[in-house]
Amino acid sequence: MSRSIRAVRVAIALAAMLAATLPAIAEQTTADPGYTRAIAADADQLRHARVNGVRLAYRLEGAGTPVIFVHGEGYSHELWGQQLDAFSRDYLFVSYDRRGHGQSEDPLTGYSETAHANDLEGLIRHLGIDDAHFVVNSRGGAIIIRFLKLYPQRVRSITFADATIPLSPITEESAFHGAVTALHGPAPTLEQVIAGRDRAKTSRFTRIAQSRDDVRPVLHRMVDAYSPRVSANPQRSDMASATHIGPWNSRDFPDMATMAQPILLIVAEHGDPFFIAGAQEAHRLWPNTRYHLMGDVDHLLMLEAPEDFNQRVGAFIREVDEQIAGRARWTEVKRGGDYD
Repeated sequence: MSRSIRAVRVAIALAAMLAATLPAIAEQTTADPGYTRAIAADADQLRHARVNGVRLAYRLEGAGTPVIFVHGEGYSHELWGQQLDAFSRDYLFVSYDRRGHGQSEDPLTGYSETAHANDLEGLIRHLGIDDAHFVVNSRGGAIIIRFLKLYPQRVRSITFADATIPLSPITEESAFHGAVTALHGPAPTLEQVIAGRDRAKTSRFTRIAQSRDDVRPVLHRMVDAYSPRVSANPQRSDMASATHIGPWNSRDFPDMATMAQPILLIVAEHGDPFFIAGAQEAHRLWPNTRYHLMGDVDHLLMLEAPEDFNQRVGAFIREVDEQIAGRARWTEVKRGGDYD
């Protein structure tokens, strides 16, 4: 069986998993008018840019060195709401809705990692940014890896926050197990698809977030905006997502071992084992990395423990900027300038 056919069948499995999981979350949303007010207020703060033929929504606040936040599959720029005030005080804060998410347009095609990476670069170019720090979650990890390979000069540092790193094995405990193993073997049976769906529904991805009154409304708003798109046309995200499943179970990212950019790997204690294993393997294989396990949080750690998260990411970014400034001052000394 060809790899493309397997990818399509895996996409169908993924579509079943997400179709069962995301609408189930959305159905739990009560008819709270606060949701509508929050969406309207947030929309007033959004700007828009036409990038690669797609209208992208983004949030821009503050001034200084840019810090760009990239959300995962099914979420939106709202994922980073608790980082806005903390980082816009000292930096240029940028968050955006990837194509097919939030307030951005959702074309029928163009959902590969390369397409998302090119969208990100186009937005950066639109904003006149030379380079930036990046903070990414979930599938944003796979996107930023592709971005780093395509545009390394744009990257000052990367923080992987419970993010996809295509180095780890997929264990049976992972919500991704059924879909990923199907790519390398026979087409999944209906029973396997159902089993994968049930694992996704009972995973600890967002169990803590669901139990938190301050986090649950944000999760519901993001899912409410995303799940109708999945139901209307799974090709917009799920089939394209199959293109990045293959590398998850392999080690075909040797270029990362040569990348000099500083990397912070943060994982959630109660997240999917896939993210923890990927970060641990990256810490072992990649140069210039730091690893931290955040306790008592799951996949939405940036919303569940924002003070801890912001402190750790902020300290890392400050240190990187100090190192870059130090190298620049030393270069001036070598050129005959002053070092103060």
